[in-house]
Amino acid sequence: MRLHRPSLLLLAALPLCAQDATFGLKVHGLFPMSDLRDLTNGQLGLGGHLFVEIPVGEGLLFRPTVGGQHIPRGNTLGLAGTKTSVSSLDFMVDVLWFPNDDAKRGPYLVGSLGGHQWRVSATGTSPSATSATRIGLAGGVGYQISAHLGLEAKGFWSPIEKNLTATGLILGATWRF
Repeated sequence: MRLHRPSLLLLAALPLCAQDATFGLKVHGLFPMSDLRDLTNGQLGLGGHLFVEIPVGEGLLFRPTVGGQHIPRGNTLGLAGTKTSVSSLDFMVDVLWFPNDDAKRGPYLVGSLGGHQWRVSATGTSPSATSATRIGLAGGVGYQISAHLGLEAKGFWSPIEKNLTATGLILGATWRF
């Protein structure tokens, strides 16, 4: 029970931090690499997330996000006649650090940790369907152009199965309301 007390105290304190919270939307393009690229023959994906930014200090924000991404059906390399699509529902927590202590303008670093509910679906000569809930990590850089608009580039990693790991590059934009 000792480990649960700090967690409960942090959860209880979140509404106090949320007084200065900002809501927003994130959209991105997904460029698969490695296993994911082979599975979808390099098909590009799209994604979107809703988020809340919670300031926790000068130049430091927590950004819980919920959303998803989808890579449409592409020819699977090595399996003629098979097309595979990949999608995920995500719950992530981003941490943004603005080195100039101004969260409304300028460059920032972003790191992410959370969970993905992956769905891999193949049709054709080798049909299959896989679902898995896995941890995910991401990290990259961003630039807050104005108080509302920001741009980000992140690399991501998440294991789907023993021999299938989702990796790639995400390029996107954020909009704070």
